[in-house]
Amino acid sequence: MAVAGVALLVAVVMEGDPSVAYVLLALLGLSAVGTVPLVAVAQTAAPGVAYETLVLLGSIIGAVAALVSGRWVALAVVGGLAVTCLIAMRDERRSGPDRLTDATGTPVDTAPEPERLPAPRA
Repeated sequence: MAVAGVALLVAVVMEGDPSVAYVLLALLGLSAVGTVPLVAVAQTAAPGVAYETLVLLGSIIGAVAALVSGRWVALAVVGGLAVTCLIAMRDERRSGPDRLTDATGTPVDTAPEPERLPAPRA
């Protein structure tokens, strides 16, 4: 995803004239590159997936901006960025649907019992 972000920044700078589309696409490229440090320091996968979702939404908006402004190289790179976002958000569970594992991916014999909570008071 970061490679697509750098490619988008290069495509935007190469295609020239600053405009609203230029700024939108540059911010989209920077946000794609910014995903790498965010995912690297996160303790869980949740911040990375949330940020990738926002970048995917931005890539849809960026595709419209690139299409309207006629930046064809940027449009192709934004399409690639959208695909990399979808790949990055894939299911990352460690076990298959027929194998039971705990939260760390270690195989277990039975599914864990759900925690029983008292009924809410009225």
